[in-house]
Amino acid sequence: MDNQNNILSQIAVTMLPTLNSVLFLPLIKRCGDIEGFFTENDKALNKLYSEFNVKADFFARTKAMERAKIELEHTAQYDIQICAYDSYLYPPLLSECADSPLVFYYKGTLTADASTYLAIVGTRRSSEACRSRVNTLVKELSETRNNFTIVSGLAFGIDCAAHVAALEHKIRTVAVLGNGLHIIYPAAHKNMAQTIIEKKGAIISEFPTTTPIHPSNFLRRNRIIAGMSHATLVAESAEKGGAMSTARIANSHSRDVFAFPGRPEDKMSAGCNSLIKTNSAALVENGDDIIKLLNLTPKIEKPEQMTLDFWTEDNEDSNNSTDNETAVLQILADQGSNKGSSIDELSRLSSIPINELTPLMLKLELEGKVQSLPGNCFSQI
Repeated sequence: MDNQNNILSQIAVTMLPTLNSVLFLPLIKRCGDIEGFFTENDKALNKLYSEFNVKADFFARTKAMERAKIELEHTAQYDIQICAYDSYLYPPLLSECADSPLVFYYKGTLTADASTYLAIVGTRRSSEACRSRVNTLVKELSETRNNFTIVSGLAFGIDCAAHVAALEHKIRTVAVLGNGLHIIYPAAHKNMAQTIIEKKGAIISEFPTTTPIHPSNFLRRNRIIAGMSHATLVAESAEKGGAMSTARIANSHSRDVFAFPGRPEDKMSAGCNSLIKTNSAALVENGDDIIKLLNLTPKIEKPEQMTLDFWTEDNEDSNNSTDNETAVLQILADQGSNKGSSIDELSRLSSIPINELTPLMLKLELEGKVQSLPGNCFSQI
């Protein structure tokens, strides 16, 4: 029962967005902990409020606890877990930021390892060239002796490219959402989110399931992306946008900011070029640049080997992968451009297991061969 009261108290904090900030950690600690804040009597708490220049009865504790009971049922229903500031799993860099949440929700796996967290952000209207550039950079990072975690926001464009590249090259990835974890937004990335969880990554959010989806929430989540990361890479961005906001937040926390340079006439590179020109970001072109700027272990140099062209199991796996891709594209072509096929239907028609088909569809989407549609459906481009 005591543990449940503690969990309810942690959930109740998220029902009071203003309170859910490390800024109020001194007040929380004066009460002992989060549970102590919600069990403290009004008279004693109002006295503490005066010390912290907070208006008496500013936080509606009783109402928050009532809402927390409903939210607790939702967390159980959707397998959502909770991480508070005093947990050993709370991201250490995030705890250094005054505006970080005292409590957040997550699905998947949080780790307490010494991974280097790199945020990769950018425009939703990304170019195929930049998405490919992100994939190449992540591949280069995977070939070093360093343990990386790629952080992004699960949105269309660069966010998607970052997560897909991490999954493809077996780097752990974390997605920070601007909504409750009972739904995935955008819905087209539901399969991607599930794959992130299955591959020991995580999706996290400070918002309970009862919070309506609102554009401002996605700007709020940017501070978590920047706050939990050692460095932030702006891959492609106009002069205004969420990625530029994330870069400014990272700069305010004295974290490294990097940017891909772009052509002067390219509006979607104007933000990156501006960051570089104002010394707000270091110019990077590849993974080696990031390794050097972060003073990490460089790429492992492998001796050149002569290869012989003969049949192996690897050849067979490669051929199977090509055959699977051909089969899926043919099915989508037969369906026509105006009709999509669900992941389950594709699996049935192609005889490819779901666990193999999901990463294949992510790969085809990144390559611009298919597009995801609502309802976990895909169509050929």
